[in-house]
Amino acid sequence: MRYFIAAGLTALALAVPKHAAADYHVNSPYEIDLGELEIETNGDAVFDQRPDQRGATSNTAEFGTGLTPWWHSEIELGFNRAPGYHQPQLLTQAVWENSFELTQPGEYFADFGFYAEYGQSTTSGRNGASNEITFGPLIAKDIGHTTETVDLYLTRQFGPDQTAQGLDFSYAAQSRWNLWGPLSPAVEVYGDAGTVGHSPRFSQQQFLAGPVGMGAMPLRKLGLGNAGQVKYELGWLFGATPATAHGTLRWRMELEIPF
Repeated sequence: MRYFIAAGLTALALAVPKHAAADYHVNSPYEIDLGELEIETNGDAVFDQRPDQRGATSNTAEFGTGLTPWWHSEIELGFNRAPGYHQPQLLTQAVWENSFELTQPGEYFADFGFYAEYGQSTTSGRNGASNEITFGPLIAKDIGHTTETVDLYLTRQFGPDQTAQGLDFSYAAQSRWNLWGPLSPAVEVYGDAGTVGHSPRFSQQQFLAGPVGMGAMPLRKLGLGNAGQVKYELGWLFGATPATAHGTLRWRMELEIPF
């Protein structure tokens, strides 16, 4: 059944006339969280002297759970502030996210999942944005004490405010050293190659990379109850092309509560 659902969402994405890369978070095929309520926020802030980059921020509020042992679903509200001074922070998008675990851990040479989301714009007029569907494979593999994860995404915009035609290709990757549960180091990469078949030169593409610290702590150790845990991530991403902001601070906080 999981394969039919993933295939159906892919077909829907190809049938409708995109968005930029997903949030600065690497999705894993293992993150199903069945029997847990997940409350999460992702955010990033841009640091750059150029007026078309400086001051941009993005934040999300997300609520999700595992619907089956292989299907995780979330509802997300996205808040963004455009570059420049005195820009308002706006609720710009409502998103339905889905992750599917397609293989059992260790069943093949790597572990595979599938990601699909639908984003509905909540703005119009001068701040209008497109609706969009994003989908693609999630690939992970443990190598020694590290976990290597790669996400590959295709995005298609549609609606009256779409700014691009065709499929946009973006990607994310993480190499995490599983050093210590409360805090482990990682290196992450994020990129957007543009429209498939019409990609600009690499210098004109979005490409970021940098170190990230991440970990998890049981709530009982924080004096906040006997069950559940909090996960956290904090990183700095360097822009590696002229088209990318010089620096981006990214963070993530997730509360998992069993029920």
